Amino acid sequence: MNRRDLIKNLATICGVAVANSMVSIPALASAKAFGEKQSGKSPTLFSGDNLAILRQICALTIPPTDTPGAAEVNCHLFIDHQLSTVYSSEQQQSAINVMSAINLASEEINKQSFVNADKTSQLALLSMLEASKAPFSETLRSDFKTIKGLIVFGYYTSQIGATKELTYLAVPGGFKGSVPLTTVGSAFSSKAYY
Repeated sequence: MNRRDLIKNLATICGVAVANSMVSIPALASAKAFGEKQSGKSPTLFSGDNLAILRQICALTIPPTDTPGAAEVNCHLFIDHQLSTVYSSEQQQSAINVMSAINLASEEINKQSFVNADKTSQLALLSMLEASKAPFSETLRSDFKTIKGLIVFGYYTSQIGATKELTYLAVPGGFKGSVPLTTVGSAFSSKAYY
């Protein structure tokens, strides 16, 4: 997948502004660096509790099917790395605030931490966040959208996401030279300009 297709797909899921920030040159360089040094990687931004919450959100966002899900390919560590190396300190704090708000809401509503709540309660809480329903604000919803975008970006740039989940064709349709024009029907052009 080239950069243009990646931006288009991320823009569909996350919005144009979020997608552009995720596939900037520094973000792509940071993603490459993360992939090269992933083994033995320890988080730098999130505490143990917040990292566990983020891991569970990754698991709920892209669950395992016949391929591993986002949590299994360490998207939570990828997000920690991206936020630490590419995003501003304000954006980093916003991500931490989202994790704290999710856990606090779970303790109030479910009477237990987010990670200990059952999957149905976790999904209901995230749906409340998506809808900006109390106790969540529109700011938290917007910051959560960035985190979801990073989950998608991290998953589909991982080896599993890129090679097992997505289809890759080096030359789509293959190359067939010397094809008679009658089998093609018409030569290709950019008719949109005329």
